Amino acid sequence: MKTKSLISALALVSGLFFVEDMAVAGSLEIGPTRIQLMGQERTSTLTIRNTSDSPANIQVRTFDWSQAEGTDSLKPSAALLASPGLATLKPGESQVIRVVVPSTVSASKGEVSYRLVLDEIPDNNPTQDMGVRQVVRVLVPVFITASSAARPKIVWTATRTADTITLTATNTGTTRERLTNVRLTGDDGDIGQGAIEGYVLSGAERRWYIQVGAVPIKFLKLAGEGDFGSVEADVPVIPKS
Repeated sequence: MKTKSLISALALVSGLFFVEDMAVAGSLEIGPTRIQLMGQERTSTLTIRNTSDSPANIQVRTFDWSQAEGTDSLKPSAALLASPGLATLKPGESQVIRVVVPSTVSASKGEVSYRLVLDEIPDNNPTQDMGVRQVVRVLVPVFITASSAARPKIVWTATRTADTITLTATNTGTTRERLTNVRLTGDDGDIGQGAIEGYVLSGAERRWYIQVGAVPIKFLKLAGEGDFGSVEADVPVIPKS
């Protein structure tokens, strides 16, 4: 299928299912779910397998990944290459995607982060049911890290404006941190906020906005897991001037 017909097929889609860091996504098996290039490594592979009973059209795109003003930012990458960029997999068929980064990309001043974005795109077939379709978009992190000794260093801050606390994780370390199931409590226990999760990239910051109403809170207590062990912190809540 040509690129033009793949893009036009998106007009038939009214449901989109996003998946991050999962080995199985809908009708696809994907591995690895995270690509780590260490030291001078600049090539790797990703395997996609179609587990459904019908063909699957896959588009693979590459993005530079940063975190601007506390949130994820993706822009098309000129450095990260993935081949092939388009593939149609028969039922049970697999496709190996080759991932390459130029040797000129250096992680000596901090980890470099990318994303592979894999989209399952429906056939542009007018004879098929035109109802709601749910397709899959898989986000695969790609990291270039200087050495296995690289570690994150997270500094937490919390500021309050009216009924909202802005919780910020700033990573001054040389590799990312991935937060998992980090629970928040306040002065008097649970504040009604679900667990926070996500990546905090090297040299970047991540923010969460927590609605607390009129409840007075002087500090937040964090407890959860990261890629390099448990995550715990007591964070003073500072009124924002």
